Parts: sequence; structure tokens; C-alpha cells
Amino acid sequence: MQTLGAPAAERLDRVLARADAYRLVAAAFRDPDGPLPGDLETDALIDAVEALGVTVAPSEREAIRAIEDRPARAHEHRAIFGHTVAHGCPPYETEYGRRHIFGQAQELADIGGFYGAFGLRPANDGERLDHISCELEFLSIVALKEAYAVARGHDDAATISRDAAGAFLRDHPGRWLPALAGQIRRSAPHTGFAVLASLAARVADVHAAELGMVPDRLGPDDIRPIEGEPDGFVAACGVDDADPAIPG
Repeated sequence: MQTLGAPAAERLDRVLARADAYRLVAAAFRDPDGPLPGDLETDALIDAVEALGVTVAPSEREAIRAIEDRPARAHEHRAIFGHTVAHGCPPYETEYGRRHIFGQAQELADIGGFYGAFGLRPANDGERLDHISCELEFLSIVALKEAYAVARGHDDAATISRDAAGAFLRDHPGRWLPALAGQIRRSAPHTGFAVLASLAARVADVHAAELGMVPDRLGPDDIRPIEGEPDGFVAACGVDDADPAIPG
């Protein structure tokens, strides 16, 4: 690996912090009762988001620490998100703002297209492609690919990853995460998941601003969960990357 100049080294540090922030929030949002539960690494998460300029208040730290243990996190997860997607605060993008199943299927296909473009495929026994943990995990992987390219001076490959992250943010998490965060704050204020959703939205907001993207953000008053289940395209989270190496 070549020796990096100061600007490239700073960019690399920031991209790696972003990869950590997305990865750690994604893991925390996995269903603790599900087949692919994640861990909540509070200290690492706070370090990553604060490296990106996102401040974590003392009360927010306490709320996250309160659900570090999986049983406590599972209890809060069940209380907030419920057992069916049509109730509670669904952590799925396409449950919001869709009037019919066809629009939802189109959105799922678009999300799947982003994943497939980076050689990712859904793992078995997990969440749908539009789950918050899947979308944030994808952004983490794209950030790692960008970091790999930056570290090796592969500017074209870095640009590809950066542009893909920007387009995905604009069309998907950057658009609906503020609404999810607002929805959770209304129904379960001061909880760990309310903080985690807020951090995810704030990190995505900072990221979009850096990329010059302006998502058409939804708020909690703009969204209505649809009642029907999607017709197929149920997928797993915890993406399965056949080749985690960075292209280029």
C-alpha cells in the first residue's frame, strides 16, 4: 500500500469511521430474537459517530447502554417494533408511504439492484432487503470498498463507491430514516432504539450533505404503514458477500 498524503489519510479515516458507524448501528437493529442477532457495541458506536461530527448527549449514551444486554434489547425491540410489520414502528422502508403492493415491490427491486451491483446477495434466514439493518450494512460495505480504493490510490474505484453511496442515500435511507426516528420518538421516547434511529438518521444526514445529496426526507406525519404484506422478494439481512475484496 502506498504512503498516503495528509488529505488522503484524513479522507480514509473519515470513510472508515463512517463504515464503523453504519455497521454498528446495523448490528444493533437486528432482531435480538431473530436468527441473525447483532451485538450493541456502545463505546465503539459513540466513537465512530462522534468522529463524524455527530454529538451524542449523556442521556443518549445512558439509553443505549441500558439495552446493551441482549435480553433488555429484545424486550425493547418487541415493545417498539411489534410482531407484525403493520403495527408498531416498522423498521422496513417500503412499509411507509406506499398505496399498493406494486410500488413496494418496485422499491424492493431497486434496493436489490444496488446490492447486486456490488456483488452482494441476501443471506438465509434474516430480514427483508429494506430493513434498516440491511440498508445500513450495505452503506458500511460500500464505505469499506471506498476506503480500500482510497488506501491504494484507486481514484476511479473510490468514485464509483462514493457515487453509489450518494445515490442510495438519496433514494432510500436518507429519505426515510428521519421518519422512522420521529415515529419511534413519538411512541417510545428516551429509549435506546429511539437514540439508535436518531443516530442513524443524523449520520446519514451528514453523509448526504458531504456528497451534495438532498434526499426528499419524510417525517413522521408524511408516512403511513401499508397493511398488506409484500408479494415475494422477502430476503435476509446479514448480506452474503461472495467476494469481499474491493474491486480494482
